[in-house]
Amino acid sequence: MKKSLIISIFFLLGMGLTAHAQESKVNLNINYNYSFPVSHFNSDLVSNASSRGFTGNLMYELNPKLSVGLGVGYQDYYQKYPRQNYKLGQSQEVSAVLSNSIQMVPVMARIAYEPLGSSDSRVQPYISLAAGANFVNNDQYLGQFGSGNTSTGFRGAAGLGAKIPLGKTSRWGIDAGGTYDYAPYTKFGYKDLNTVNVHGGLYVGLK
Repeated sequence: MKKSLIISIFFLLGMGLTAHAQESKVNLNINYNYSFPVSHFNSDLVSNASSRGFTGNLMYELNPKLSVGLGVGYQDYYQKYPRQNYKLGQSQEVSAVLSNSIQMVPVMARIAYEPLGSSDSRVQPYISLAAGANFVNNDQYLGQFGSGNTSTGFRGAAGLGAKIPLGKTSRWGIDAGGTYDYAPYTKFGYKDLNTVNVHGGLYVGLK
């Protein structure tokens, strides 16, 4: 999982440096991300919200309204359940505390549309769509006994947000918004790792 995160970050930065060298209209933004498990993720694995996450997007401006690019992220989820009895087999039962620890690293192609384009508005709303891969590390502990699994699945996201330009050139500013992320997950009989996320951070033009 850590290797996937490091590769994703270096890939994102490498694309940024290449685009900068070519003098393209490229924006890089880094956001703090707060995530809420929903659907079966919330009911079956982790109900606690996660404050341990970030997202990063490298976007190329096709025109004043439309941008395409790459997004990566990281989120860490943890839930500890009260002690209760669990069956280990037909004739075995143990009283233990159950803990679930899940980390996700999404790497997705992204498209964003700003309806106001290059207007002089101080707030630039946008909508976004993304799709790609979701790298998942799932560790479960029953008392002192643990098991883990690493897998890769599909992830899609739809979001709303706004950019608030700062400075005279408007090439940097504040980015804030939210997304709904759809992430099927069929390991161990589970169904999904869907989340609702809110983010806030900064964007900067690399040109």
